[in-house]
Amino acid sequence: MPFYEFSCAKCGSREEVFVRSISAPVTPPRCKSAGREKGHEMRRIMSKVIRQKTLSDQIEEAEAKFGKEVNSALGATPDVGKLARRYESLSKDLPPEP
Repeated sequence: MPFYEFSCAKCGSREEVFVRSISAPVTPPRCKSAGREKGHEMRRIMSKVIRQKTLSDQIEEAEAKFGKEVNSALGATPDVGKLARRYESLSKDLPPEP
């Protein structure tokens, strides 16, 4: 589901357009600051690429910026196995599904 970004050639205002499919046609939006004035043509521009960072990427970036004390401030990473075993033991007391 892509987003397309447009910029006005005259005033520089920006708008995003959401399209459900890559193959769907994209029509440029109207410039909000145009009013009755002519020459406000919206042109498609290249959008920034966003990368989702993992927890290890975030910690590595924080350590580079703030030093090794980040690990001690964040604490230990959660033990997923321990949480799964606790969930399993607690769910045994639940009534059966209808």
